[in-house]
Amino acid sequence: MSAKRKIIFKEALFTVPFLLIASLITAAVMFKAGRSAYDIEQLVKMNFTSDASQNITGYLTTASKAYDVDYYYGDNESSVLYAQFKYEGKGDEPKSTLTLYEARDGFDPGVYTTAWFFGEEYVTYWPLGSSADGAGFEKYLTTEVPVMYNLVKSYSWDGAMLSSGAGDELVSGYSLFGIKLFIWDYSDNGTIRENFLWGIGGNPREMYSYIHGTQGEYKKIVLK
Repeated sequence: MSAKRKIIFKEALFTVPFLLIASLITAAVMFKAGRSAYDIEQLVKMNFTSDASQNITGYLTTASKAYDVDYYYGDNESSVLYAQFKYEGKGDEPKSTLTLYEARDGFDPGVYTTAWFFGEEYVTYWPLGSSADGAGFEKYLTTEVPVMYNLVKSYSWDGAMLSSGAGDELVSGYSLFGIKLFIWDYSDNGTIRENFLWGIGGNPREMYSYIHGTQGEYKKIVLK
């Protein structure tokens, strides 16, 4: 190997990993800010070709026995946490907890849980600032309050993906530096939205949803 090629080779050993790390850090910072995902989506759509081998199926559910999901809405100025979902699936009696910080779908702010007691599944509710043994506590069999039960389940990761149309719509998949990206459009009560889901390897991380063609108002779902 010539001296010149040795220099090029040595520089490449440093430059390529540096560029890769820099790209990952830059993308992570942009995603964390919660206001640049739309820009990344547009760049990916314009400059890369969808890869048919990138299948979203593995991102529609999570095999984790315990996980959290945070829900935000916002615009270019700020984002607001409006709900949190917690799943605890270890053992024979899984438990789901939904905390609503504002009224949603006809339900008041508060803590909603689904849990098993003596072989039967119940839904419980208590207002924010109260507790499971405080004022306003309610407890029902799931068969008595199916709408409340479905509300809690709809905020699970599986429920979020189902309601976003991820399993039904035509999805474009991409892979960049080990990061998987999935983009699709769907109709949300007549409003066309663009969804942008990303993850690392087989692990989904965040989903952003924008009104088609606009980058101001967005929804964000974070899986932890």
